[in-house]
Amino acid sequence: MGYDRKYTREEVHQMLYLSERRLRPSSPAAKAHAGHAISRHTEQRDDPFDRRQIRQDSTFASRKDLVLAVEEALHDSKGQQELATLNAHNVQSCSITVQLSATLGKIKAAVVQSPMARVGNKLVPSSGPQNYLKHVLVSSVFVLADKVAAAESWAPLHIQTAYPKDIVA
Repeated sequence: MGYDRKYTREEVHQMLYLSERRLRPSSPAAKAHAGHAISRHTEQRDDPFDRRQIRQDSTFASRKDLVLAVEEALHDSKGQQELATLNAHNVQSCSITVQLSATLGKIKAAVVQSPMARVGNKLVPSSGPQNYLKHVLVSSVFVLADKVAAAESWAPLHIQTAYPKDIVA
């Protein structure tokens, strides 16, 4: 059995929990970042305004929303195609971006939009207040996953991050 299979909701939750603060397995240890889907992209984040250097930063309204979004992303046909690439020996990670359909209108997020200015071809942080939107509906999700071990009956994934990609305006 490979990585491209249906994961139960409990398996998705366990993989998210076990990936939290674990170094990314596909990166060299000296440069690896810790998994942060729960601590940075759910309501457990301490300060939603702490990342002014990026244009838009999103957090799921709850851990339940995160689990439901990741579950749908992994089960989506695009998600299954990306997970199938992990069955090759030389592939260690995959990224999945999917439009939500089964959970569309159910998953909510908080979004912080930081003011940016264009300098040449680059966007840089500028002065001004950040725009904070609460309880907006999520329309797509991004998931970054890595292999932890060889695919067996239960193939564990390291979910480095998962966050709301697009929202319903």
